[in-house]
Amino acid sequence: MLLSGFILTFSRLQAQEESRNSIEFIPQTSIAVFTAQQKLSGTAYGGELLYHFNTEKNASTWMRGMGLKSIDLVFNYKNMSKIKLVSDPKPDTFGDSYALLAGLNISLLKLNRTEVLFSPAFGLGYLGETFFSNGNPLVGSHINFGSRLSLKIASQVGPNTQIAAGLDVLHFSNAAFRVPNNGINSSNVSLGIIQALKFITKKRDSLSLAGYKKHSVDLGINIGRRGVYQSKEARFRTGLYAGYNYRLGPILGLSSGIDAVYYHSVYDPNDNAGTYQSFATSYDHWRVGAALGPDIWMGELALMVKYGYYLHYNSLRDNHTYWTAGMKYRIWDWAAVQAKIYVHKTEADFVGFGFLFTP
Repeated sequence: MLLSGFILTFSRLQAQEESRNSIEFIPQTSIAVFTAQQKLSGTAYGGELLYHFNTEKNASTWMRGMGLKSIDLVFNYKNMSKIKLVSDPKPDTFGDSYALLAGLNISLLKLNRTEVLFSPAFGLGYLGETFFSNGNPLVGSHINFGSRLSLKIASQVGPNTQIAAGLDVLHFSNAAFRVPNNGINSSNVSLGIIQALKFITKKRDSLSLAGYKKHSVDLGINIGRRGVYQSKEARFRTGLYAGYNYRLGPILGLSSGIDAVYYHSVYDPNDNAGTYQSFATSYDHWRVGAALGPDIWMGELALMVKYGYYLHYNSLRDNHTYWTAGMKYRIWDWAAVQAKIYVHKTEADFVGFGFLFTP
């Protein structure tokens, strides 16, 4: 739902004046494939096909403030048949990966006919092999979250054509929906072509909600699950949040608040395999922490990140800090839908889906 809101926001705001969209094709090869707690060898090959919705003439304040060049729909493919675990080099451990991502294309620097672009993207991906299909020890589900950060240099070589060279990092994991969930990362180099299309978008008015509040309070609730290790079973969590927001402007805000997470089932030493959840293992039904971080607003959609310290957490492991990240999409002035991931160190705990209310 958040991904559809992400695309809806952009499609509503994309065309303020006549502008030309473009299509990009970039073959890629990996320079490193890596993961936590395991060493990998081999090279992944693939590429991306992107459709750029031009936003350079858009009147939206957040687009101008970010230097947004385009909003992107990205299809990513990787052939990972040559990637192997150093500890167990059997062939085709991971299979092919496919991802459909929504992203931003931000201009960092432009000099004559050459431009430096930063392009983050997020969405869903499919991985061919998992623990349950062939014993892949890194990923427990076919469907995963996919995220990608890219830095490119694009240079004009014709009236409608650019050549683009880039470096990116692609990440696949399922946020502990099923465990194991070490995930897999690929850093890649690319060289491709960007072609402007003859199709010209028509001018239309921007649709947006009422202006933002400088001071506001959020009350949130979400629910999610964490997988049991090497099992298709799960342990459920409910997340509660109460926080204060201060908007510095139309794009950037700061927020602080209290996160409370309720464990529907807790750690049982007599069932270690079924209830042990690494850094998220708790003897009590509740854990409570205080967190602080920025919100980046893009119309009705916000990206949020916070770093927190536990006020109460009866953890099996010595763990005092956490961080959260996610998206919220404002459907009314007083309510938003949200997806929020809770993380300990670099290890995902769970993703909660729910609502935020702003009285």
